Amino acid sequence: MFALQAPTRFDWIRGFAFAFGLGVPLLLIYVINAPEVLAFSAFGVWFSLLLDPRHGSKQQVLAIFGGMLLIIAAGALGTLLDGHLGVSIAAFVVIAFLAGQPKPEHAYLSLLTKFIAGAMLITQLGFRADMTTALAYLAGTLFAIPLCLLLAVAARNDPDRWSPANEMKRFFSGDINGPLFGLTLPLTIVAATATGMALNAEHAAWVGITVLFVMHVNDANSWQRLWQRIIGTTLGVAISYLLVVWLPYTAFPPIIILLCLFVPTCRRQSFLWFSFLITLIVLLVIDIALIKQGGDLSLIRWRFFDTLIGCLWVAIALLLLRFGKRLRLSWNTQNKNQ
Repeated sequence: MFALQAPTRFDWIRGFAFAFGLGVPLLLIYVINAPEVLAFSAFGVWFSLLLDPRHGSKQQVLAIFGGMLLIIAAGALGTLLDGHLGVSIAAFVVIAFLAGQPKPEHAYLSLLTKFIAGAMLITQLGFRADMTTALAYLAGTLFAIPLCLLLAVAARNDPDRWSPANEMKRFFSGDINGPLFGLTLPLTIVAATATGMALNAEHAAWVGITVLFVMHVNDANSWQRLWQRIIGTTLGVAISYLLVVWLPYTAFPPIIILLCLFVPTCRRQSFLWFSFLITLIVLLVIDIALIKQGGDLSLIRWRFFDTLIGCLWVAIALLLLRFGKRLRLSWNTQNKNQ
């Protein structure tokens, strides 16, 4: 259950790419007094490497750069709609509905649409992305693109890759999750986020993001991801809390680099350990980004509770979906019998 198999050669290649990609901007904090800018550049690298299809150089460049522009645009839209609650919620529901359509096997589209919805949610709920942030993020993306192209050459026989073009063809041919799940996802995110805000969560966006990435159209997979997310996040929050309390932020870059080596292995084998690594890495990078505002300590204390609230709403939504499917099946059966 908790065990992982030894990393493959492709895991090590991708792991070194993550470590190098995030390591370059984060290690620059030792010589450049701009931790926020460098942290967001690292996030640009991080998301680019996660999105990287490793399938054809043209597809790689278009998929990564185009995807990053869409994420930045979603963040800008969220900032633009700040103060217009009704329009803001309506826009988010539409974007989150679209994020619920790609199936899990659509590796690129499912991840990209969730990043887009997440960027809009974060900016709608208090995070103010400015031009400096966007440019730092974009700089990280531009740095990651040649790294991704080199990675594709080094791991040309890697079985863990995908084609965005094929995914788009399947998506527009109707190979989607359908409107029921598409509508349930944003409604669950809104309900979970509202609950977090009502409980005075430090940053309610984390609640909605939990729903966005945990909720799955497959019931069995969703329930499994639910408890794995809770366990992985709990471990990540606990360890990151200890690190932030006891170590200076300047000690984090080498720790993050070491953790990055194992991201591809955990991503391929275990959602639990992948959740743990993502939580730990993201919280440490956020602490670097917020160091001039006092760091991320106050936010870390809420991460576990935010995750529980999000997972609780995922459980409620899954139960309602299951009940709705059974009711529809019963209704169809009765109509056939008549």
